Amino acid sequence: MNPRALLIAALAAPVLACAAEPLGRFSDDPSKLRVMQWNILHGGRDDGKEEGPKRVVEVIRDAKPDIVSMQETYGSGEFISKELGFHFHPRGTNVSIHTRYPVVEDISVYKEFCCSGALLELPGGKKIAFYAVWLGYSKEIWEKGTREGLDDNQLIAACKASETDIDGILSGIKERLKDPKYADVPVLICGDFNSMSHFDYIPAARSQYGTVIRWPTSVAITKAGFTDSYRELHPVVDRMKDRTWSPRFPEQQQDRIDYIYYKGRNLKALSCVTDEKHAVKFPSDHSALVADFQVR
Repeated sequence: MNPRALLIAALAAPVLACAAEPLGRFSDDPSKLRVMQWNILHGGRDDGKEEGPKRVVEVIRDAKPDIVSMQETYGSGEFISKELGFHFHPRGTNVSIHTRYPVVEDISVYKEFCCSGALLELPGGKKIAFYAVWLGYSKEIWEKGTREGLDDNQLIAACKASETDIDGILSGIKERLKDPKYADVPVLICGDFNSMSHFDYIPAARSQYGTVIRWPTSVAITKAGFTDSYRELHPVVDRMKDRTWSPRFPEQQQDRIDYIYYKGRNLKALSCVTDEKHAVKFPSDHSALVADFQVR
């Protein structure tokens, strides 16, 4: 969602904590990699300045990812990474990367509010290029009633900013990783794209969405050679099952706007699921997305 300016003020008073023991891995197999994508909503503070970020940590700890792509970090990132025993790689106030593996090199591109990139060293010395992104949008079309009277062209126009941002990010990544030393390095782009997917709004799912649309943002990243890990593993469209809005906002348009894309012959997606569980209250308007990969 579009960050609210009043929440940015929370940066002046970040939650602090001592470093914790590193979070245990989900698998003893060093060739397995678990990635989480999550927009945590206003630094997770909607449920309390201290309690909210703690709930974010609890959700992540339960999922046991190795790397987290985060949006709307807003001053909570240092606390979250310390609690997990992770390395914290922020850029600006919005996007950040939280990783159990060391950051070898900053490979960020494009606007700092939209993209943070890190070259990470995995067990055995293998490298991956990891990007956490947030793409803008030109018009609100998810809240109740905001799509009334809009045709397909107007819906696409509402996501124009997302298309512009992904074009800039993809161009930047291509330039940044053009050196032959990155030739065999897999690339992951994870984020809140604020745009739907052309793999969802297909003829077979017209009864679910009411229309068929080739969303330019997902078309662009697919043409660049990236694979949508969720749709690859869940080829049958189910709008309610696939959506990445959390149950906290049942009146939102139930769309899938958060993604984990990957590229590279040394990476294979094994599973990809949404996560919106918490014992008390899930702390965000976005579901988390969790994907497991085989690193060859």
